[in-house]
This record gives sequence, structure tokens and C-alpha cells, in this order.
Amino acid sequence: MLTDGVYGLVFVSCAAAEAHRSDGIAVLREGRLLGSDRNGGVFRGRCLYDAGRGEAVVEVRLAVPPHGVLLTGQEAGPDGATIDVALRFPPPKPVSQAVVDIAGAPVEVELKFMGPLGP
Repeated sequence: MLTDGVYGLVFVSCAAAEAHRSDGIAVLREGRLLGSDRNGGVFRGRCLYDAGRGEAVVEVRLAVPPHGVLLTGQEAGPDGATIDVALRFPPPKPVSQAVVDIAGAPVEVELKFMGPLGP
């Protein structure tokens, strides 16, 4: 199960001949998740726990700004884009990794717990 708090994210796309890397941040509180990436994408959703597999199940909706370019190289266009994303993470010790499909391209996501919320 993921602990409520702040998480650092690293995204790596190997869909092109050369790997592209970016980072982001996310806040998890009571199963709700909110975050953003370096390029202005904002994602929100939920985090559930699959006790049978010992994994966190993350389901988010990624909002890409108008004319935004995804890490995979795909362009969002003048209206931006919305992409539903689902992935599973084992508990971070101290880092957890998963691969997710973003609009047809694989992206590795690294998750690292940075600290709890509040004092």
C-alpha cells in the first residue's frame, strides 16, 4: 500500500530511437492522487490497494495542455488532450517502477516517496 504523502516521479520513454526523460510530482491523500509533470500535464485520479498481489493500483486521467507534446513525441493539438492511464506499483523500497502505455507507447514510471503530508 502506498503511504499518504508526496512522491517524486521520473518518466522515461523509449519509444523513439533515443530515450526521453522527464519528471513530475504527485500528492496522495486518502486514496486520491493529484500531480503534474514538467511539461504542464496535470493528472488526477485514485490509488487503490490490491492485497492479493501486494500492489498499488493507480488510475489517473492525464490532461495535456493545448499544443503540449507528450514524452513519447505525440502532440496534443490545439485543444489539448485527455488520456486515461492505469498502472500497478509494488511498494516503493525506496523506489518502485512500472511500465504504462501512454497513447500506444510504453513509458517507464519511477515512483519515490519523498515525505509525509503536514507536520
